[in-house]
Amino acid sequence: MSLFERSIPGERFMVVPQPFLDLTGDDPLAGDLFVHSMGHVAHARGLKVHRSSEFRWYVFLYCTDGCGRVRSGDVSYTLTADQYMMLPPGMSHGYRAENDDPCTLYWVVFGGRKARLYASAMGHVPATAPLSDSSNPGLRIALFESIYAVLCGGCSLEKLQYAAIELAHFFATFIYADLLRVPVPQSGYVENIVNRMTHFMHANVERNFTLHELASEAGYSESYFCRQFVRQTGYSPIDYFIRVKINKAAVYLLKTSLTVSQIASKLGFRSPDYFSRTFRRVVGISATEFRKQDFRL
Repeated sequence: MSLFERSIPGERFMVVPQPFLDLTGDDPLAGDLFVHSMGHVAHARGLKVHRSSEFRWYVFLYCTDGCGRVRSGDVSYTLTADQYMMLPPGMSHGYRAENDDPCTLYWVVFGGRKARLYASAMGHVPATAPLSDSSNPGLRIALFESIYAVLCGGCSLEKLQYAAIELAHFFATFIYADLLRVPVPQSGYVENIVNRMTHFMHANVERNFTLHELASEAGYSESYFCRQFVRQTGYSPIDYFIRVKINKAAVYLLKTSLTVSQIASKLGFRSPDYFSRTFRRVVGISATEFRKQDFRL
């Protein structure tokens, strides 16, 4: 079944091949919650999706900008910036962007033994998705991009397990958004430095920083900053920043005609060869192969 009725400029998406979906469904770790497909489209003028009641997967929609219309069964809803909605299986549905203010949309099609529980926790009608401040939505996008980058580089059971765990974390930022707004006592950890610094990295992706410079920006010692970062993300600050750069490189590969060498230079890599080696290490395939795949299976 086609996910989009027609190609949308700037659209990107990936689909997990059916043999791996079969493998994941039987896995004790990944089988509780797993990705079928996922994607993102910015200012999606022309976006128009319709699925019949035979569609057996849950669909999660997250609008970060603009406006869209969503139909679930016989009921229609408006989905606006910073709202999300869950569409259940076994019910016809559709969604489209409003032409005068087209939405920017992140979406995940998923299943699993506990998929119904996650869907029920998020509800069936559009809900707002605030976090504690304007920088924190970067946490959700970082989680989404992390899952996306891992699965786009070719599938394996280990990658699917990783994606399942990260998907649960991604959904938790919506289900438990109120917990992320609870103030921390002044005598304790007064801010989430990792959320703030991941936002800083995304905003400065074309620059280069040393660990000392990142720690100084965060306002903490290198050792404390690094411990907190690894504890919350599983990556060192420099390794995480490299992955942010590679995610940006993936966007350039798909949305521009820049050469690999030009992208490497634009993102601050010391040489095209180093960029190519890093891209393959993070994504699993070369930048050239990635561009040829165009996310379409």
